[in-house]
Amino acid sequence: MKKSFDSLIFDMDGVLVDVRMSYRKAIKKTAEYFLKRKIKDEEVNSIKQRVGMNNDWDATYELINNIKIPYREVKDMFQRIYLGVGSEKGLIDNETLLISKNDLSRLKNIYGKLGIATGRPKEEAQYVLDRFELKELFDVVVTKEDTQKEKPYPDPILKAIKVLGVKKSVYIGDSPSDVVAATAAGIPILFVGENKEATICFSSILDVVDYLV
Repeated sequence: MKKSFDSLIFDMDGVLVDVRMSYRKAIKKTAEYFLKRKIKDEEVNSIKQRVGMNNDWDATYELINNIKIPYREVKDMFQRIYLGVGSEKGLIDNETLLISKNDLSRLKNIYGKLGIATGRPKEEAQYVLDRFELKELFDVVVTKEDTQKEKPYPDPILKAIKVLGVKKSVYIGDSPSDVVAATAAGIPILFVGENKEATICFSSILDVVDYLV
């Protein structure tokens, strides 16, 4: 049964795209480069579960926790690992879809409008949309460059709502920053994972799809 939404707005990382072997691994490898030690997955997950750590460059810098190391150097190394340099393959190509194109098409047929509000840089978001041929399914894609403030501020979600011209949207996310942003934007959030502040929690994006259709 169709829920009372006139649109769906998605986060990208961890919701549409599996980033465990790309962004998460880039955080880990970048931190290891600067700290000269092995980084546990739990350390990365702990940083990413903090409100305000939606940006992976910020999360990496926080994990390194050394003010003597310039932020720019951390960011540049992260991008080299994530995007690759020259013939060196980047981790971005490890990404896979968590939700099928067919399921996204079904949701678009039901709800009419789909959007994305992500903290990814525009080129990196576009790479995913082109690679998996998803561009035509989304009516708006709000990226890092499109608002002055990132999540947990509501600005990216509010911009997506404005462009879509809708009144009863819902956000689908997977981080504490997503919950804060959606709440501040005044819309419900369907959360992939566990979060006491979310509207409804689901164990996977596929469970979200089942709920929506």
